[in-house]
Amino acid sequence: MPLTFDKKRDTHVCSIHGDVDDTGWVQCWACGGEGGNDMYEEDGVNYSPGEEWSTCDECNGKGGFVVCGQCNADNPDVEW
Repeated sequence: MPLTFDKKRDTHVCSIHGDVDDTGWVQCWACGGEGGNDMYEEDGVNYSPGEEWSTCDECNGKGGFVVCGQCNADNPDVEW
């Protein structure tokens, strides 16, 4: 589960562990970490390569998610 970021306190917050200092990164499964997709890959007839970029709906263009280190200690997909 991705963490929320509390801008006021400048910290990530886990719904289970509260304020978290130990975080990891999980690449977005939908865009493969790119933050979106080249529309040419979606529709090669109506788009040229690099002509238009579609932002990923899952990660909102970030390419992945910050996750709680305690919740994901054994997750092999987490980059530390």
